[in-house]
Amino acid sequence: MLVEDEHYEEALSAFDHALALDERNAEVWVLKGNTLAELDRHDAALAAYNQALSLDANDATTWLYKADTLTHLERFPEALDACENALRLDPTDSTTWLLKAASLTVLNRDDEALTAYERALALDPEETDAWVGKGDALIQLERYPAAAAAYQHALELDPDETAAWTGLGDALDALDRHADALRAFDSALALDDEDVGALVGKADALASLDRDEEALALYDRALAQDDTIQWAWTGKGDVLANLEREDEALAAYDTALKLEPDSVRALLGKGICLQTLERYEEALTIFDHVQTMEPGENSLWALKGDAQTGLEHFEEALASYDRSIGMDAASPWPWYGKSNALKALGRLQEAAVAHARAMALAGEDDEDDEDDEDDEQD
Repeated sequence: MLVEDEHYEEALSAFDHALALDERNAEVWVLKGNTLAELDRHDAALAAYNQALSLDANDATTWLYKADTLTHLERFPEALDACENALRLDPTDSTTWLLKAASLTVLNRDDEALTAYERALALDPEETDAWVGKGDALIQLERYPAAAAAYQHALELDPDETAAWTGLGDALDALDRHADALRAFDSALALDDEDVGALVGKADALASLDRDEEALALYDRALAQDDTIQWAWTGKGDVLANLEREDEALAAYDTALKLEPDSVRALLGKGICLQTLERYEEALTIFDHVQTMEPGENSLWALKGDAQTGLEHFEEALASYDRSIGMDAASPWPWYGKSNALKALGRLQEAAVAHARAMALAGEDDEDDEDDEDDEQD
């Protein structure tokens, strides 16, 4: 009754008195652990659960309580182990599968997390948190249509689930359905106008629609709440660059990179800004660094070619543009760059062919005979 009435300190005194009489009572250790957890005293709660498990290691519920406490302590590998012990004893508990999935998500084991969410849903198909978690895992796996479907299922169960609206917005934005994404983010913000994920997501969607000033205001609003959101600083850098405020953009990218030094998006954004400012050596250094991490990044080689052209390293630029064309021959950008590099090297006929190909791909020249000529000369 004391715990139910939230008289936690009195309850703790009662449990300590009971344990003084019988310290081998596992049930009382569990009750003490639960009370300590309610008081956010998770280290002490963990000690109590460990005492209970030393007396009875075959209680699945105690393992679940321990796992939950370990997640509060951000000790996720240990939480996962505790979940495994709980599931070994009771594989039919949907809550344990859900907690296991959440721990796997934090550990970036997204395929396994998805499997765990699906196990939870097989046991309890009306668990909204499991549908949201499934959507989150699918987002990480870049399975955006399936993620959108999972979030929509969550919203059928609970239309007031802010996380589901935010997740749906993220999925729709990734599918280039930016106007639909905006509506989803607005639904999330109608429920919680300070939801940081929805603020950043809406800013991303606005940026995709070239509504940069509105996006910038939302990034600033989100960062005023939490200035450790790396992708918000990166998004802010992108819109500032679009607004030709390169010095401010560089500052935003630098902040993003302090939070996540190997963020490819922030590094590329910073490199592009430096290139716009004709700081080609610095830009090239950044692109070389990205190359060590993501040599298959779609835009990297054309960017390198542009920096090398700015430095008048035309042979190197030509090699970079050719590498880019090998990855995406349908993009006009590296063909334009290749044309400029060839022209600078005095290879004018080849330059003309590359330029014609670029124009055709950009939709500026649709004449079949020029396309055929290009094919023959290539």
